[in-house]
Amino acid sequence: MKFLKICLISLVLGSMSACGTISSVAGFFTAKGSRLDWNGMTVIAGEGANLNTPVALDVVLLRDDATLGMVSTLPAAKWFASRADLVKTFPEGLSYRSMEITPGQTLKLPADAFGATRVVGVLLFADYLTPGEHRVRVDQMQGEILVQLGARSFSVSALKTE
Repeated sequence: MKFLKICLISLVLGSMSACGTISSVAGFFTAKGSRLDWNGMTVIAGEGANLNTPVALDVVLLRDDATLGMVSTLPAAKWFASRADLVKTFPEGLSYRSMEITPGQTLKLPADAFGATRVVGVLLFADYLTPGEHRVRVDQMQGEILVQLGARSFSVSALKTE
């Protein structure tokens, strides 16, 4: 059986006439994106966050460019309305972690809350009462992440450790 596998691999590789073909096949089998290597995430809801109402927050991990392209155009209201359908439609393309934060609360999530999966992008959606996109793309794939929830919007940044 092992000999058969080696012969098959040799036949496939031998039939490829250009190095570019070999590298494109190798790229097909390797995971795309960056490894999510967060030390954790701290979420701070200010005293008047979301007009003094709890905030639903989703951290969405996207594993391919097509899914990232589609989800990154959604405002938060559409994300929250369609997330169950999106996960069913693209089970390999995305996953998410949901939480609800009350005004004045601080939540610390450990790194293993998100896993060490490879992602092409991370989006955060906050379900605010006020109109707006309420969507932030997280470009930092390492270190500690800080999410600050305000009265009408939120921000994401690297947490400065001293």
